[in-house]
Amino acid sequence: MRIQHNIMAMNAYRNYNNNTSALSKNLEKLSSGYKINRAGDDAAGLAISEKMRAQITGLETAQKNVKDGISLVKTGEGAMQEVQDMLNRMVELATQSANGTYDNEVDRDNLQKEVDQLKTEIDRIADSANFNGIKLLDGSLSGGSQVDNLAIDATTAVKGTYTTAAAADTGALGKLTTDDIGKTLDYTVTWKDSSGKEQSTTVSLTYQGDGTGAVAKDNTKNYFTDANGNKYYLDASGTGAKLAASQVFRGIVAGLKADSNFSANFDVAAGSGNKLVFTSKQEGSAGAQVVGVGVSENTSLTAGFAASMAGDVVRTEAYDSMQKFDASKITVADGAASGVTLEQLKANIFELDGHKFLVATGLTNDQIKALGDDVTIISLASKGAPDAADAKQIAAEISRVTGMETKVYGAAVTKANIKATDIVFTKDKLSLNGSSLTLQIGDTSDKYNQLDVKIKDMHTAALGIDSLSVATQEAAQAAVDTIKNAINTVSSVRGTLGATQNRLEHTQNNLSVMTENIQDAESTIRDTDVADEMMAYTKNNILVQSAQAMLAQANQVPQGVLQLLQ
Repeated sequence: MRIQHNIMAMNAYRNYNNNTSALSKNLEKLSSGYKINRAGDDAAGLAISEKMRAQITGLETAQKNVKDGISLVKTGEGAMQEVQDMLNRMVELATQSANGTYDNEVDRDNLQKEVDQLKTEIDRIADSANFNGIKLLDGSLSGGSQVDNLAIDATTAVKGTYTTAAAADTGALGKLTTDDIGKTLDYTVTWKDSSGKEQSTTVSLTYQGDGTGAVAKDNTKNYFTDANGNKYYLDASGTGAKLAASQVFRGIVAGLKADSNFSANFDVAAGSGNKLVFTSKQEGSAGAQVVGVGVSENTSLTAGFAASMAGDVVRTEAYDSMQKFDASKITVADGAASGVTLEQLKANIFELDGHKFLVATGLTNDQIKALGDDVTIISLASKGAPDAADAKQIAAEISRVTGMETKVYGAAVTKANIKATDIVFTKDKLSLNGSSLTLQIGDTSDKYNQLDVKIKDMHTAALGIDSLSVATQEAAQAAVDTIKNAINTVSSVRGTLGATQNRLEHTQNNLSVMTENIQDAESTIRDTDVADEMMAYTKNNILVQSAQAMLAQANQVPQGVLQLLQ
């Protein structure tokens, strides 16, 4: 028997400490609700749990972002609802003004006043609509940054001009009789207005002389008049009595200028040799166009008038202001150059509307693979500056990939500021100004967890109605189609925002489900299973009490030595 070391007490004490420690952990887990309170509890489980917690926090914040995004989209779309209502009212006003029962100076003037007020309000909404200080409809969110590594400029808008055949002397007028008084020489211009509606304008020169065809010394007895009462006297110079070409020319010009509808669409000027030149007042392809001219005559009046005046109209093409870039300024990457690196090749990539292009020559398969699938390679035969033929090849690839319509004229058009190597975007327009608003809709920085919201400019100028007029019947007729085009534009933007809102609502549902499932997984790893922990607590509590009792008993054992010492 030994009294220096009580091994049984030491053993009981060790078990007591172990049980106390286990009981302490049971109490900690039950009181905190977590079965992992420190790395020592489960190092791997703690690492997984913390990553899940970060993901859950990101997903919950992304849900808030999505809700804010939905609110922003709804704000913009709601503002456009009022814009569309005003456009519908403008259609009503334009249709009303297009009716022939209204007077220009009174009725249509009042209609125009309301149209002007509606246009002003549309501009005010475009300027003022905002979400948290972010302007929504002023064009600042129109998309922008669609062009990289290219110099984009614009063609010059050119008005269409139409040159007619020269006015000629009208002979055989010396044979006029009193039966010819009141008969006319008619000059008719057939034309299309900016809406494409075909119209005709006729200038009539009416014989009002004494019926002899003779030219008196004072030249006051035989003449023609136009609709405004202007007189054009017969001329005896040359052979026989005639209406001189200069008089015919003056009569036609005066008659065309007097027609308010025609003069609202064309400027009429003198060309060389008594030719008529009609210039559309509106720039570009949307301007009015002369289809042809026709001349009718009464054969008892004169001969040769129709034949001389009804020649073909010489047209000078109208050009719109369109975006373009010079293909000859593109650097052709040489894949076969000595020591060329991948970075040097990539430096020549240009971007249009989110699509990447590289004009190159001599690229190897390895180089093409290294450039990536998102780069469209346009291979040229020569490494020199692209010429007009190369520009057509580049334009065809751009159209194929982006869907934008392009054209290469192949020859310089000086008036329109177009070079032979220019690639012109004939319909689509790149947004060079403004930017998009990026919503963070996920818990990572990956591109697929970001959504760009783009809203086009809603100002009247952007909608094409800034100069809208219903002040005349003809202008009102043209305005109807213009307003309907603006309505279609607004509807398209609203449709895009509606689709975006629906997508965000699905995104929100997805984020909610992901958060729930990941939270469940994290809970399984980290949360205390109270039932299981209570069983362990009960067990360890009993063991602690047992250890205490056994420690007391073990402490009594050395006292048996006293029996030997008696």
